[in-house]
Amino acid sequence: MANWQATLLNTVLTSGSVLVFSRDRLDEADEPTVRSGDTFYGSVPDGDPFGGTFIEVKDGRAVVEANQQRHHMHRAQSHEAHDDVAIGSPHESWIVE
Repeated sequence: MANWQATLLNTVLTSGSVLVFSRDRLDEADEPTVRSGDTFYGSVPDGDPFGGTFIEVKDGRAVVEANQQRHHMHRAQSHEAHDDVAIGSPHESWIVE
């Protein structure tokens, strides 16, 4: 189980939102990929905190629970990923469906 920093690239967590999950510390044996049971935390642009848990991760799709709501997500493809955003640590981009 790992803890991720979540960066929300939109103003609210809603359908179409891009979430970038990054880890600041990795053991050599760790792969920088989210797994079921991992947790995340972050804040929306106005400063309100949010966090959640990856309930299920399989085949590039995920179900997360954040702020007492379940969201379905998919791993961002290259045209959705916003790779121009400087994260500076291992990260993955996901899209809320």
